[in-house]
Amino acid sequence: MRRRLAKVASTLLAALFLTSGGAFLATASAQAETAHRADVVAPAAVWVDYKNYATYEACRQQGREMLGGGVVIAYECSWDSPYWLLRVRIE
Repeated sequence: MRRRLAKVASTLLAALFLTSGGAFLATASAQAETAHRADVVAPAAVWVDYKNYATYEACRQQGREMLGGGVVIAYECSWDSPYWLLRVRIE
């Protein structure tokens, strides 16, 4: 009986050690990943003059296509005599 109780106790202690060790490693890994991401600075989004178009609608159509395709995060069309200038915002 004493041997059986000792075996159960050692099994429980081993399981407790492995569980707490695994939790510690998972926590340490998550903290290291967070610290690494904090060091990385994301670049600022910038406006870029892309292309001139003869009509406002052609300018807007190209801007919508680029926005829908995930290439840019915003666009604007402005009059740049004698054409419409498409400016896009990229990250």
